[in-house]
Amino acid sequence: MPALRQFENGGERQQRGARGPEKPLPTCAIERVWESSPVVKSRDMTDSSSPPPARWMLSLRTQLILGFILIDLLAGIVCAAVIIVKARHAALIEMKVSVRLAEMLVAESVRLTEPHTPADRLLNTLAQQLGFIRHVRFAVFDANQQEILVDRALATDQLREREPAPAWFVSLIAPPAERHQMPIIAQHRKIGTVFIIEAPQDEVAEVWEDMSALAMIAFVANLAILGMLYLTFGRILVPLTRLSLGLSDLERQNFATRVAEPRIRELAEIVRRFNHLATALGETHGENRRLNQRLINLQDEERRRIALDLHDEFGPCFFGLSASLRRLRTIPASLRQPDNSKAVEMLSEQTNLMAEIIERMRVANRGILTSLRPMALGHVSLQRVLEILIADLAKLHAGISISLNAQDLQYSYSEPIDLTVYRCVQESVTNAIRHSTASTITIELYETEDTQQNAKYKKCLHLIVQDSGEGITDDIQAGFGLSGMKERIDALGGVWALANRNGFGARVCVILPI
Repeated sequence: MPALRQFENGGERQQRGARGPEKPLPTCAIERVWESSPVVKSRDMTDSSSPPPARWMLSLRTQLILGFILIDLLAGIVCAAVIIVKARHAALIEMKVSVRLAEMLVAESVRLTEPHTPADRLLNTLAQQLGFIRHVRFAVFDANQQEILVDRALATDQLREREPAPAWFVSLIAPPAERHQMPIIAQHRKIGTVFIIEAPQDEVAEVWEDMSALAMIAFVANLAILGMLYLTFGRILVPLTRLSLGLSDLERQNFATRVAEPRIRELAEIVRRFNHLATALGETHGENRRLNQRLINLQDEERRRIALDLHDEFGPCFFGLSASLRRLRTIPASLRQPDNSKAVEMLSEQTNLMAEIIERMRVANRGILTSLRPMALGHVSLQRVLEILIADLAKLHAGISISLNAQDLQYSYSEPIDLTVYRCVQESVTNAIRHSTASTITIELYETEDTQQNAKYKKCLHLIVQDSGEGITDDIQAGFGLSGMKERIDALGGVWALANRNGFGARVCVILPI
């Protein structure tokens, strides 16, 4: 068929408000489902501010710092536990070695002493030598159980410079102290006794000093690390702050806002998606405004058309009824005359004329109501409504064969779907009749079911309207009819396509999820 011209429901109109060319699709088999974009509702004088976050909510930087501190504390506890276990084992070994060393020193001192050395001198020398052994305490007694006193200033207790460890720390590390007794035998007789007592306080104090130094170094190092992490996290999280500001701009309907992509791969991907979202929302918002404007234009145009129909159809009818009534008022006077044949003839003529005018008004009223909403919709099945529509169109265009092939349809698919199918059939058939040389128009309507598990829609309703005309050209532009049909289909989440039938006419395909 020739180039499809601009058309509308109520009569010929000039093209206006079209959004651009509708590109013809290569085939009716639509291989993928187009995602219907959500409509962004305009908000005038509305509060776009979001509620402030709760006071207990912490910033991401603070949570990361607290997480690091928690991990650091856990690591410190584990390290302290390992050090305590190792130090306890080392102290136990040190005690055994010190006791063994003291016993060897006593034995060697007695063995190397001259045979005729006095016992008191031997015991004093032995007491002084034992005072320099670490991790043990001692007591030397003579044969009469009198303790040999030495100069304690030379003892290990006085030589060490370490501060004693806290009692709780000593209880964690120090093993139970044991007391060892060793007799001193010289010249085959017992001249005294040495009591060796384990004293791990020196070893514990050494471990305490080491742990204190390590704790201080770790504390200073962790403070420095926390400071660097605070600054680093602040720099890394700057894109999130910008993204939050961008979301606030989007909430205020500033769809031109964009966020610069950071040099962090994950955040860059988030920012990139945000910019795409802002672009999509801007386009959708603009589309929504255009749709609202088009809706207003369509409403005004529909009101104008209804006003013209009422003026053109009902105005003459009311005038004719008024004229007929005026003539009927003259008939009673004529009936009083002997020859009233003329009055009877006039009465019959006027009543027939009034009946014709009333019938015309009934037909016009039905046409207006049908153009607003099919009267049979909701009262009879969808297939029957379409049959009535096609029968009415076939009466008006006797030279064109219009056929409907509907298979296993439900009684109704809900009013929005039924009305959309009705309008699509009405628009498509009207297009083919007005703007083509087609001699046949076929309409197919059937259900399909997708048994695949990941199918987006399990059931769909397919509508195909095709004619035998010359097809459509590439410079077709969508008017109110095509645009209205597309908007109805998009609102239901469906898809549609307008294409040539390989040179044998045009084809309109519609798929609606049910």
